[in-house]
Amino acid sequence: MKIDTNKISIVGFGNVGSHLAFEFDKQGVDVTHVYTRKKEKALKLVAQINARLVDKLNELPPQQLVILCVPDIAIASVLEEIPKNCPVAYTSGSTELKTFSNRDNLGVIYPLQTFTKGVPLNIFEIPFFIEAKNEYFARLLFDLAWKISRKVSYASSEKRGDLHLAAVWVNNFTNHMNFIADQFLKSKDLEFEHLKPLLLETAKKLQTESPREAQTGPARRNDDTTIVKHLSELTGDKKEIYRILSESIQKTYKND
Repeated sequence: MKIDTNKISIVGFGNVGSHLAFEFDKQGVDVTHVYTRKKEKALKLVAQINARLVDKLNELPPQQLVILCVPDIAIASVLEEIPKNCPVAYTSGSTELKTFSNRDNLGVIYPLQTFTKGVPLNIFEIPFFIEAKNEYFARLLFDLAWKISRKVSYASSEKRGDLHLAAVWVNNFTNHMNFIADQFLKSKDLEFEHLKPLLLETAKKLQTESPREAQTGPARRNDDTTIVKHLSELTGDKKEIYRILSESIQKTYKND
């Protein structure tokens, strides 16, 4: 089956789906159909790209590529409802391609980035990782991703899973640390705003230095006096997280 990617459908119009839809539209790819369970919220956005909002998945155009942007846990069930004659690429980082065996033209177009609806991104700088069940479909997805990014690579399910796990460390876990810091400062009648220049400089430093080289702080200096003081001000999970991270940093640099 010859697949024309000048026209695509989007299933799932949340953070990822809406960003991809608008970027593909901007780069001349016609997003003709959109399916989302949150239809009322999507009406105005879908109208901006002149797409048709469908009520059922079986209304998607036959033989037209579907970009599936739903949570990992929903991929299997949604795939079952998409017509079998529609080629599909899902956007998950951790779901293995071998999980699904009932489609020939099935692949992955995984953008390694955090998306928030309405927050602009330079998608040309976002890495995309491609995998598919056959070489033809893989190449097609690569070329499609290349229309919106200049950082496109092939990656197996295993490598994609490794990237996703690493992304959890640098994005999800670090953001939770920010939440802990925010809660701590509020308890002391201080503002998280004071930490934002530090956060920006931390990220900026990693553009020129490795994470190992960029490490600073009391654990890096083996400043046990400060560490003990900090631990005395914390309780519960927060205290344990601080202790575990400090010990990990100290072990990392013990031979320096």
